[in-house]
Amino acid sequence: MKKIFRYIIASIGLTGTLGLNSCSDFLEETNKNTVTSDQFYKTAEGMEGLVNSCYAPTRIWYGKVIGHLLTEAGTDEMLPGGFTGYTYFHDYSSTLQATETGFLFVWKSFYRGINACNTALEYLPTSPLSASQKAVREGEIRFLRAFYYYHLTETFGDIPLRTKSTIAPETTALRNSKDEVYKLIFSDLETALTQLKGVVTPQGGRITEPAVAALLARLYLTRDKNTEALTMADRVINNYSYKLMSDYKALWNINNSDGSKNSEVVWFVNYSENNNLNDYGRYDDLGYYWLWEGGNHAHVLYLPYFGGDKGWTYDVETGRPLVQYMPSKYLLNIFDETKDARWAGSFRMVWYANDPTSLASGMKLGDTSVVISKTPVSAEYRKSKPYVIYDVNDIYQADGLPTIPRWHFPALIKFADPTRSARDVINSKRDAFVFRLSEMYLIAAEASMKLGDNAKAASYVNVVRSRAALPGQAAAMQVKASDMTLDFILDERAREFAGEQLRWFDLKRTGKLIERATKYNSFAAPNIKAYHTLRPIPRVEIDVLQNKNEFLQNPGYN
Repeated sequence: MKKIFRYIIASIGLTGTLGLNSCSDFLEETNKNTVTSDQFYKTAEGMEGLVNSCYAPTRIWYGKVIGHLLTEAGTDEMLPGGFTGYTYFHDYSSTLQATETGFLFVWKSFYRGINACNTALEYLPTSPLSASQKAVREGEIRFLRAFYYYHLTETFGDIPLRTKSTIAPETTALRNSKDEVYKLIFSDLETALTQLKGVVTPQGGRITEPAVAALLARLYLTRDKNTEALTMADRVINNYSYKLMSDYKALWNINNSDGSKNSEVVWFVNYSENNNLNDYGRYDDLGYYWLWEGGNHAHVLYLPYFGGDKGWTYDVETGRPLVQYMPSKYLLNIFDETKDARWAGSFRMVWYANDPTSLASGMKLGDTSVVISKTPVSAEYRKSKPYVIYDVNDIYQADGLPTIPRWHFPALIKFADPTRSARDVINSKRDAFVFRLSEMYLIAAEASMKLGDNAKAASYVNVVRSRAALPGQAAAMQVKASDMTLDFILDERAREFAGEQLRWFDLKRTGKLIERATKYNSFAAPNIKAYHTLRPIPRVEIDVLQNKNEFLQNPGYN
């Protein structure tokens, strides 16, 4: 059983109204209706609850619908599945505008988190916690504030910078430059690294010293501070006890989904099989759908549907298919399944008969029912098999666009949860892995390459590829210094991190979003423009301001 904590905190958006949010996280909830927040936060219990509340917005992004939309849709690796209602995130059409509620949900949720962090920093110095407890809690708070600002500034660009708590709606605001935002981010993270020194044991999703170093490595790389990125990535690789799991597929086994027990996971957002301890019914004022039924939702987003095919129905083991994302032809083609274990560790290509009411003639339960093929299959071969085959030409048109109805494709199975109580249960106990050790190796490789040391870059990549090699293929999987290019690094990151909510940021960081979405995503190609490297500021946030002439929308959006 995971360690579960609960909190209560009143929080506020940048210009929104005051609201009371309760959510499960690190502490047993206590009813304090008879005392003011000022009195409560001056107690040890209140201070701990306030700090715990700072974690809440991590769960609106990682493992949730909007977080996947803003990181996977419209990239080179994912296309819209046939059941998605959000094609404009994929094709960058004119419908993708500032009135989209998902942008407002992210904006307000992360600013609420920032406000909780600011409030906690104000009360912490005078709290009755011990000096050592204060240091640790300050490190957690500063990490989380930096974490939210990173997501906001990379998503929206120049944004208001708040370092003091907000207790009433504001009607004026200015946008601070991205450089100013990152100055605060790095200051917070360097302080967190000092305050959390020696805190290295996972504690149910709390921030640790290596988690801070991992975020610093990612953000230094984002800001082209390659020497610093390499130093921090090496720190995570060498100074702590993390190890790559020997089997890539086992990394994603539901029995290894508790991030605190997985040797490769540096930090994670925790979920529980008890839905009362997830996000069920939270943040209703911002848009219930974006949190939906609680728990981790990634397991339902990347699955195909084979309705009407003999012998098949979806079940607990194969997952509930929401058919939101399908892999691009590019993503499938960059894997060599004869050498790379990440192919079978990431994708499912065969489904077995599990529906006794729809078996084909001669078919038994457990027989092959549906097969997906990356290569063309002849009519003669199809006729020789009792099962249905969908080959690459059934799934994709010549230009890479998927064929209608966009239901039949390889299933991304990393996030599967066959321990759910029933086939239609949405909430999953699977933790959302935010930082994995393999990312540190690939950050170190990219930083080394940018610093002119391709041989060193290749050595880091080869650690990741050695783990990925099928038996007998380790030598064939090794790469050379001459292989090190930015496009190769991006291909390698796609093989390693497909679906893990990194891709949009990877492409933006490397300046490749427009180029690669145009080349590999036929949905995005006709519409994507340079301004799509930023998302629109939510319209309602601008409309309520008295100084609209000073707080302008991002170019290209209404």
